[in-house]
Amino acid sequence: MALIKSEFRKVLYARANWGILIAGIAISVLSVVTTPFIYEAADLGPGFGVNTVEGIDAVYANAIAGYIFVIILGIMLMAGEYRHGTAAATFLTSPKREFVLFAKLGVAAIVGALFMLITAWISIIAGIITLSGFEEAVSPSSDLFLNLTLAAVVAGAVFGVIGVSVGALLKNQMLAIVFSLIYLFVIDPLLLLLFSEVGKFLPGGLITGMLSIDVQSPEFGFDTSLYLEPMPAVLLMLGYGLVFSLISLFTSMKRDVE
Repeated sequence: MALIKSEFRKVLYARANWGILIAGIAISVLSVVTTPFIYEAADLGPGFGVNTVEGIDAVYANAIAGYIFVIILGIMLMAGEYRHGTAAATFLTSPKREFVLFAKLGVAAIVGALFMLITAWISIIAGIITLSGFEEAVSPSSDLFLNLTLAAVVAGAVFGVIGVSVGALLKNQMLAIVFSLIYLFVIDPLLLLLFSEVGKFLPGGLITGMLSIDVQSPEFGFDTSLYLEPMPAVLLMLGYGLVFSLISLFTSMKRDVE
């Protein structure tokens, strides 16, 4: 419990973490509120836009965009120990390194879930306000907000855990962040677009599956009917978190601290 309290203090007192939260809120809100205007400017026709349930669901789905910052938060929680030279002191205080890792993983999961809940619901509220200015806007699917909440909690917890694990594996904070962003912004979307049968099992595809939205745009290579159902997507996401945790436990925690 002392370790967990210590890790919570590190999260709360580091100003960079509050900056990450603000950045997550900003990117999520911006993604949601600009989408209706993009529909309007693109003139997609009567089949897709704010006048369709599919279009409205796609607007609110952007509220989950802040997950990219949760993994950075997790990386900083672990790799930051090596960057600032506090890792040796931390492990001397608690010689059983697995306890340190478990504390960081638990705190990252809780903070990541809260982070995503905050960013997602602020974005949803911003979306409701924005869409109130569109007379033709229809209501979203009845279970969309529930699915968004579930996806936010699971994605936040899992990406927080993955962030800590990546930080433990690579140790270099900047390298870990750059690697994660390249994967999330480039590799994952490309695999999802070019190889959807494989991409739907990757984190980006699983988040879309958890949202359970019905958006079919074959001309853009996007068809959510191919994705997993919410519950299998949730279980597979949790599996990713478990696998990354075990890898970091049995590799990084055994290496000497320089």
